[in-house]
Amino acid sequence: MWLAAERLTWRHILVICTISAIAQVGFLLLAEPPIPVAEDVAIARHLAAGDGFSIYDRGPTSIKGPLYPSYLAVWLWLLGEHHGLRAAILVQHLLYATMPALLFLLGRAIARPTLGAIAALLFALHPTYFYHATVAENTTWVVVMSALWGVLVFQKARHPIGIALVVGAIIGIFILEKPILAVPMVVIIGVRWWRKWQRLAAAALAAALLVLPWAVRGAVLFGEPTLTKSYSSTLTFIHSWLPSMAVHPRYAVPDSVERALDSLTKLPEQHALPALRSLATDILATKWSLLPERTIVHALIFWTIPPRYWQSWSLAFVAVRIVPVVLLTVLWVWGMAILWRQDRPLLLGVLGIVAWVTLVYSLYHVLNIRYKLEVEWLELLVCAAPLVPKRKTVAPYICPADCST
Repeated sequence: MWLAAERLTWRHILVICTISAIAQVGFLLLAEPPIPVAEDVAIARHLAAGDGFSIYDRGPTSIKGPLYPSYLAVWLWLLGEHHGLRAAILVQHLLYATMPALLFLLGRAIARPTLGAIAALLFALHPTYFYHATVAENTTWVVVMSALWGVLVFQKARHPIGIALVVGAIIGIFILEKPILAVPMVVIIGVRWWRKWQRLAAAALAAALLVLPWAVRGAVLFGEPTLTKSYSSTLTFIHSWLPSMAVHPRYAVPDSVERALDSLTKLPEQHALPALRSLATDILATKWSLLPERTIVHALIFWTIPPRYWQSWSLAFVAVRIVPVVLLTVLWVWGMAILWRQDRPLLLGVLGIVAWVTLVYSLYHVLNIRYKLEVEWLELLVCAAPLVPKRKTVAPYICPADCST
């Protein structure tokens, strides 16, 4: 790794991306792995059939953002469900193959080219990202768009207003699809573009134009603007306390809550949302004293093994997830110690984003492998620090006694 980092050039990165793309496509076509699906595919089926942005038989929904289900729907409409879903997943595999290039560019944009080069190699060797592109949900897009956004924000822009519009549009996309990450994005451009009001205004305008149609739809259909996924967030919070989903019986609510939730999720969203919010408020009122402890437990799980995978110890799971987690944790701790002495601003920036994501998911979610992947690519910049080539010490030049100049 040390030798590769010293010699890595843009041409080598393109070769790595090409090899990664071939491996990703070969894995998908030859192994034909099953494609795990969730609500996004259910909504996509309705969109492809011309039934609007709805789910199951409950009518219009805002349980998911509009963009990823629409992306799936285009493929389903063009190729049918089986081939369309495979085509959508194929694109996701190719997107992950571009990540080494984006990390390489990000390293240069933040003036840490060696860290970026090593992080690019680590991503190419990361088996979880290789496998996870097969899942039909938006994590692949979140990872790639996050890295692209970072490159755009930190590079020297020849057309600053145009870049600001693209940066703002990506923030708008994240408000709709992954609001938790939109928060640090707003903070970063606020710090990065402080007093550059034209850029900030352009970014805000682009974000607002993307979010506005979805908000208007929510106001018309549900009686309130849907700026983000409030229905989904409420459901997720309640689910995290159910006996079947809680990580420990101490945090579980009575079975009656699960029965109530089952009844409410069968109702149209407009009628269910007020009752769901009331149910979530009741949980908070009765469990508030456990919230700090539960959050810490979830955060610790977030940094080790997701709970729903505890009972799965297949060879594939150990190779794809357990081993990478162990190795990256060692590099992460080691890298933090190095960067605390050598590059504290970079370390604090990465730690701030990771801490924010950890806190929010730990507060209201049953942690899953994909939520860690949303920031694990960024952690690779810290994990790369122990692998930076060690420079040989060069003795100072001493002019000989008869040196005339």
